[in-house]
Amino acid sequence: MNSRFNKYLKILARGDKEEIEQRLNELHKSFASLSQEEQKYANILLHDIQSGDITIDESKTFKEYIAQYQADAENSQISKLVETLGVDAEKLKALLRTNVTEINLNEYGRFDELKESVDRVKAKEYFEKLEGKSMAPFKVNMRVHKLLKGFLIDGFKNKIQY
Repeated sequence: MNSRFNKYLKILARGDKEEIEQRLNELHKSFASLSQEEQKYANILLHDIQSGDITIDESKTFKEYIAQYQADAENSQISKLVETLGVDAEKLKALLRTNVTEINLNEYGRFDELKESVDRVKAKEYFEKLEGKSMAPFKVNMRVHKLLKGFLIDGFKNKIQY
């Protein structure tokens, strides 16, 4: 895959559209070894290369770029959640690193601690804006629970809405 990526970059610099398309198709064929999530970031990377939004460091492999894009997207989602709910970033990251499941979600009271770290005023504002109506504190707590649980268990597929 990396050799195909390097060939694509060399051809891209020359500007021969037909050959660029051929190398791009070859590179896409090698995506079969990637997960769906990795394929998504590989395509974003290729788009950024084509549009000139990224300068390629030849010391990095294609997979390293994909991992970097994925990590950047995950960090962005974490930042959005922290900003939106005022939740403690370190506690959130610590729980994410433990590969939480439905069964071990509140092991050692970690999930309860995370929920306690939420800024209730920010959370209330967020959910009321999302719903377009006033919400009782217990409903805000239920929504916080559901959002955090979904984010931790489903991973970054559970994106923050604005």
